[in-house]
Amino acid sequence: MAEQVNQRIEDMINELEQMRRTELYDDEEIREISRKRKEFEYHIQRRVKQKEDFAQYIAYELTLLEDISARRKRNKLGEKKKDIEYAIAKRLNKVFKQFIYRFQDDVKIYFEYIKFCKSVGFDYAISGIIGQMLQVHGDKPKMWQLASRWESKEQNNLDNARNFLLKGIQRHPDSEDLYLELFDIELIALTFKAESDDDRAKQVERVNIVWRNGAKKISSVEYLLKIFDLCMKYEIKESFVDDIKQQIWSQNANKEVWSYIASKELQGCHWEQIEEFVNEDDIFSKELNYFNSVYQQALKKFSDKNLCTRYIHELLGVNESVCSDLLKIQAVKNAWMYGHENGVLTDEMYAFGIKMYKLEQGADFEKTIKNLESSMKTSPLCLWEEKLLISKSDEKKMLMLLQEAKKTMKANDLLHLYNLALDNVTSDVTLKELYKQFQNCEHAALLEIKPKLLKKMYDHNGIRAARLLYEDLIRTPPTQIGVHLHMIDIEMAQEKPNVKNIRKYYECAVQHHGTDNVDIWMKYMTFETENNAQAAPGIYRRAVGMLKKELVDAFIKAQTLSKIK
Repeated sequence: MAEQVNQRIEDMINELEQMRRTELYDDEEIREISRKRKEFEYHIQRRVKQKEDFAQYIAYELTLLEDISARRKRNKLGEKKKDIEYAIAKRLNKVFKQFIYRFQDDVKIYFEYIKFCKSVGFDYAISGIIGQMLQVHGDKPKMWQLASRWESKEQNNLDNARNFLLKGIQRHPDSEDLYLELFDIELIALTFKAESDDDRAKQVERVNIVWRNGAKKISSVEYLLKIFDLCMKYEIKESFVDDIKQQIWSQNANKEVWSYIASKELQGCHWEQIEEFVNEDDIFSKELNYFNSVYQQALKKFSDKNLCTRYIHELLGVNESVCSDLLKIQAVKNAWMYGHENGVLTDEMYAFGIKMYKLEQGADFEKTIKNLESSMKTSPLCLWEEKLLISKSDEKKMLMLLQEAKKTMKANDLLHLYNLALDNVTSDVTLKELYKQFQNCEHAALLEIKPKLLKKMYDHNGIRAARLLYEDLIRTPPTQIGVHLHMIDIEMAQEKPNVKNIRKYYECAVQHHGTDNVDIWMKYMTFETENNAQAAPGIYRRAVGMLKKELVDAFIKAQTLSKIK
C-alpha cells in the first residue's frame, strides 16, 4: 500500500511545482497540500474502505480547485492551467471511479460524479456514468427517468432520452412516472421537432400510442389528469386531446374528476358533457358559471364536505380576469349557501361564512343567524357562539341558550361555550345563576370551568364571596388543582394575606392531588419555609409518603435543586 501511495504522490510533483512557479501557493502551503493528500491517499487505500474517506478527499480537492480559481482571479494569473487544474480534475475522476466501484449501491455517488463532470467539462463521460448507474440501479424507475432527463434537458438529445424511457418501461411496465416522462418527450418532439406535415402526422400517432398504452397499464385517474395537463402545457390541439378528455369523463365516478374539470373550465377548457346540468346565470361569466355548475352537480352526487371546502377555496382564488372582486364575493356566498342548504359545510367553513355575513350585514346579522338556524338539524359551534354573543345584552337569554346547548353539544364544544359565557357575564345575578347551574351540573366537561368561575366571582364580588364559593366547590369533588391554586393566588394578592387560610388551601390541595402532583408539594414547602420553617420537614416527610413511588425521586431531586439555588 505504501508503494502505491508514494507513486501517487510522485505523480503530483509536477502539479505542485507549477503551483510554486506560478506563485499560486508558497512553500509552506504546498507542503500542507502534499501532507493532506498523502493522508487522504493512505485512507482510501486501506483494506476496509470507508465512504467518509472518499467523500472527504473529493471535498478537499474540489475546495482546492475553487481556491485556485479565486487566487488566479485575484492575481490575474492564466498560465499552467493544464498542469494544475486539469491534473487535479483527472485525479478526482480516478478517485470518483474508485468510489463508485467500492460503493455501487449508493445512488448519490453517481449524481455527485455527474455534477463533478459537468463542473470540469467532462461531459463526454456522463453518458457512460449513467449507463453504469442503470446497470446497477435499473430496478428503480426513477433512475431511468433521471437518465432520460439528462439526455433531453442537458444534452438536448430526445432520441437518447426516448430510448432510456422505452428500456425503463420494458423493465417497469406499470410505472406512471416513466409513461408521463415519455409522453412529455413525445409532446416536445411534436411541438418543436416536427417540421413537415408528414413528420407531424407520424409524431401525432406516436403520442397517441404512448398515452393509450399508459392508460391500459395504469388504472389511476391521476395519470389521465397529468397527461391532459401536459397537453395544456404545450397547447396541443390535436384530435387525441379530445380522446383524453372523453377518457377522463368516463372516470366521473371519482370525485377528483369533477374538481379537475371544474378548475379547467375556469381556464377556458370545456367539457361538453357538463352542459346538461349547467344553470344559466347572467351575472357570472360563462367559465365561472360552468365552474359553479360542475361543483354543485358533484356535491349532489357525492355529498362530501371536503369537496365543498375545495369548491369555496377555489372560488376565493379565482383570477380577476374571470370575474371582479364583487362578483367573486357573490359567487362565494352562493357556494357557501349551497353547501349550507345541502348539509355539506364543515365547522371551519361555517365559521368562515358566518364571519363573512357578519362583516357584511352588521346590525342585520341576527336575522341571518335565525334564518340559518331554522334550516339546520344541528347547529355548529360557531353558530352557538354567535347566538351567545348576540344575546350577551340579555343575560337571561344567554343562560337559556347554555341550558339548550347542554342537550346536544359535545363536551369540548360545551366547555368552550361556557368559557365564552363567563367571559361576557357582567351582572352578579347572572353569575349566581351560572353558579347554580354548576351546582346541579351533570355534565363532566363543565367541571373544568370551576377555576375560572372562582376567579370571576372574586373579580365581581370580592374576597368574601370567593372564599364562600371555594368552600362550596371543595365540598363537591372532583376539584381541579386550578381551584386551589387560584384561591391561593387570590389570598396572596390581598394587602394582608391570611396565612391560616392559605395553609388550609394547601392542605386541601395535597389531600385531593398529593399523590400525583409534585409541584403542589414544592409550592407548599416554599410557602412554609417562608412562613413557618419548623413545619417544612414534616411536609417533606408527608410528600415522600403520599406521592406515587415513581414521583418520589422527582420530588427529592427538585427539593435538592431548590436548596442549591
